[in-house]
Amino acid sequence: MPTIADFMSTDHHACDDAFAIAEKAALDNNWDKAKALFNNFRSGMNRHFRMEESELFPTLLAAHGPAGPVQMMLMEHEQMKTLLEQMSDVVTRHDASGYGGLSETLLIVMQQHNLKEEQILYPMADHYLANQRDTLFGRMQTA
Repeated sequence: MPTIADFMSTDHHACDDAFAIAEKAALDNNWDKAKALFNNFRSGMNRHFRMEESELFPTLLAAHGPAGPVQMMLMEHEQMKTLLEQMSDVVTRHDASGYGGLSETLLIVMQQHNLKEEQILYPMADHYLANQRDTLFGRMQTA
């Protein structure tokens, strides 16, 4: 069974890959493809957010008590969700320049966010939730 860090980091990489593919299509002005690929990327991000927000974070808070990293991650999720909505709008308008600017901002936020989760939050979760990992994975996968 993988660790929480391994499981969630693998999902980060899947989202990163979907991001890059969607960005290429948008910057190439291939809007039919870009729309489908962006929707796939956004769906993956929203699934990742749900796994964390509905299962991982509450379980960690229950086991560890108030944790500053969780609050920071939630704030960053909101920032990324706003950027995703803005990106959806520029995809609809076929605005490659707008998409490029927003995707650059989102990439920076995602990279910093993922680093904090992978270096701080997930190892903390592995420490405090080791005995709950199997049931937590099951709940996260259905979130």
